[in-house]
Amino acid sequence: MKFSFISLVSYPITLLGGLKWPTLITVALALSDNGIAFATNQDKEAAPVRTETDVDDYGKEGTLNIDSASQTRSGLQTIKLEPHRYRPELTAYGNVVALQPLLDLRNRYLAALSGHESAKSRLTLAQQSIDRTRLLHRGGAVSGRSLQEQQSQWQSEQALTQGSRLQIETVRNEAILNWGQAIAELFLDANTDTLLPYLSGQKNLLHISLPPNNKPVDTLDEIRVSRYGDRNRAEPARFISPAPQTDPLTQGESYFFETEHGGIRTGMRIAAFIPLQENAENGVLIPASSVIRHLGQAFVYVKTSPEHFQRLTITGFIDTHAGYFVTDGLHAGQELVVSGAQMLLSEEFKSQIPDEDDDDD
Repeated sequence: MKFSFISLVSYPITLLGGLKWPTLITVALALSDNGIAFATNQDKEAAPVRTETDVDDYGKEGTLNIDSASQTRSGLQTIKLEPHRYRPELTAYGNVVALQPLLDLRNRYLAALSGHESAKSRLTLAQQSIDRTRLLHRGGAVSGRSLQEQQSQWQSEQALTQGSRLQIETVRNEAILNWGQAIAELFLDANTDTLLPYLSGQKNLLHISLPPNNKPVDTLDEIRVSRYGDRNRAEPARFISPAPQTDPLTQGESYFFETEHGGIRTGMRIAAFIPLQENAENGVLIPASSVIRHLGQAFVYVKTSPEHFQRLTITGFIDTHAGYFVTDGLHAGQELVVSGAQMLLSEEFKSQIPDEDDDDD
């Protein structure tokens, strides 16, 4: 017979003499093919009572028991915590630098070097010519006018040599001003071997700008970068030097890095993960699904025995790309609830609500 419960009503029965009989009469109206059926107190007492969830024998707040069958039905899942080392990081952004401006500077610099070498050669010839003319003039073989013409030619070549030297310094200073000493030396070096990895695409030059009022560790030598902002897919990038110019949008410190990340191209935006302290900390990494929040606090549940769970408060955890890094309150080896924590909290609080049937008046 299929019952459809319409309402539940509880009435105290008053006997002669004003005495109350603490009896609960539950009336259930059920419709079926056979008519109307009533559920009595005896039917209620025979109904199954939930006993799989309750505050444990120790009476401690935050602990409860759930039998294995109920755990399976509710989809409760756990993981064993592993030791984890974490170094706090800052997420910054930048781009893959176009090399054409640097190559243009390099071409101008090499042209200035070549011009300077030519000027020095002409100056040397002019010096040799004036030395010969001076000897001939002493012997009376040439006139004083010829000597003056040679001196004038020497002075002209000397001026051109000085001008070519200044041109070299101008291009070099421009490179240092815009790109910094390290980048300038890298791209102005006459040896092309250092540039081949960049020209072939094996290496890329990155310009990373930090948010305002942030600074990396002093011993920064390597960061991780990702094209998609995914820390799990990030690859290393080596520190080159601070950038002499900041990003006009972020107004933060900027740095140059080089990377052999094969999936990036010129102009792409890059996410960078930059360490903020020298050494990594020890702790455990927990998934976000294991954390529940109540009344401004964060809790997790750990499984202390096959049917026993304990609620723990966690503080001072760090939100990372892979979950929460916890240094206090949890340790490696504990069995952490990663699915079903909210259900455990509800069951724990539900078990603390007094039963309305426990009324002796």
